Amino acid sequence: MKKRVLDVIGVLFGNFLLAVSVAYFVLPFDILSGGVAGISIITRKLWNISTTLMIDILVIGLFIVGAFVLGKDFAIKTALSSFIYPFFLEILVRLPVKLEIDMLMSCIFGGLIAGAGVGIAFRHNASTGGTDIIALTANKYLNIPVSTAVMITDGVITLLGVIVFGLQEVLMGIVYIYASSWAINKVMVPKTDEAVALYIITEKKKEICDYIHVDLFRGTTILQGKGGYTEKERDIILTVVSKSQYMNLSHFVEKTDPYAFVIVSDAKEIKGEGFTYEYRV
Repeated sequence: MKKRVLDVIGVLFGNFLLAVSVAYFVLPFDILSGGVAGISIITRKLWNISTTLMIDILVIGLFIVGAFVLGKDFAIKTALSSFIYPFFLEILVRLPVKLEIDMLMSCIFGGLIAGAGVGIAFRHNASTGGTDIIALTANKYLNIPVSTAVMITDGVITLLGVIVFGLQEVLMGIVYIYASSWAINKVMVPKTDEAVALYIITEKKKEICDYIHVDLFRGTTILQGKGGYTEKERDIILTVVSKSQYMNLSHFVEKTDPYAFVIVSDAKEIKGEGFTYEYRV
């Protein structure tokens, strides 16, 4: 029940942020943002169709598609988005806020706000509706990262705008899409670049493990390995430390065993003791 309540709150907040971006950044500046908002701007220019009406039609239509393709649980949560996003948008459009910024700033900050909203909804296994459903479908069946799929989908819509608008508007739309995609990725993977994972092959296993356990207060896992050339059995230390601890560990390993073989990579998301919750006593 607690998780469901948090999911509903996350979906509501994500849709509100997206509505803020569209109402105060996209529509006033005619930004070719991609998504249903971008399509609505193009259709308004071509056939003088109300932007909010077109957004409502597209959101409901794509929701029906997503309900069949992405499953019951997704459909239930996205049904909330398909209602609440147009509702938020209608309210915010009727409460205009004139921003004293240029189009470039609108693209950057509007994209960041929209991306944060979409990312929050994605983290709660839902969507803000609209063309996000296309991106999630591509992720499910083609294994394309969601942020990349969003960028591709919105990019195609934005490029279609060159038929109606000029090149400058299209380029500005690309800036918006990039900012939005970046924010989606950061929100969906909040631990990006905050921690590193290390695989350490060394003759000084005990000394290095003791240092990690006692001085850094981090855990280790011992993996069994075998040299492909020497066919010698070796222990491999696996550990995850924060970025601030990495240099201390690196210096200690170099000093303790100059011949140690170390592989370092960014840990994209960490869940567990010492990272997402405190150590148990």
